Amino acid sequence: MPPKRDEVQVGDEKWKVPFWQEPVKEAELAKHEDGTLSLARREGYLQKRAGKSRFRWTIRFFELTEGQIRWWRPSFKDQLTQPRPPQVIRNKEPRPKPVRCLDLTQLKQITRTKVRFPYSTRILLQFNPDYTDYQLELRSERELEIMEWYKILIRFTMETYDVSVDRAPDGPADAGEETDAPDRM
Repeated sequence: MPPKRDEVQVGDEKWKVPFWQEPVKEAELAKHEDGTLSLARREGYLQKRAGKSRFRWTIRFFELTEGQIRWWRPSFKDQLTQPRPPQVIRNKEPRPKPVRCLDLTQLKQITRTKVRFPYSTRILLQFNPDYTDYQLELRSERELEIMEWYKILIRFTMETYDVSVDRAPDGPADAGEETDAPDRM
């Protein structure tokens, strides 16, 4: 006589589970080698261009924790020397209020722009219009650093775009020519 099969509720229906298959634990669904999104953490100095600005890039200290991206404005000296962490948040508990805090669960799409000069990769974060119309474009002086940020940020969205341009355009990242169709994950 075969072993008894358990019933599993899936939506409105009940399904019989094969006796050789262990029940799937919800905490193990869509496992990632870096752990769950709640464990995603990163901090460091990045250059940002936000809103309607076309030319102005500013150095800020960013922190990604608990599905939120926050940033602070470091002092001019800290922007030049880039100590970790900057004076604005060093030895202060609780941390001072960030300049802005955005919920990455509301991230609609990410556009990665590869530019030959200046700086090689930029990331444009666009959020759901119901949440905010704020657009955040990031870049770093080190290619490996911006790619580490990109690797974490793409886990929060389903839509990513890759764009390649020869020179940095005057407008936002999506002003270049698209070379690849959107990647859907």
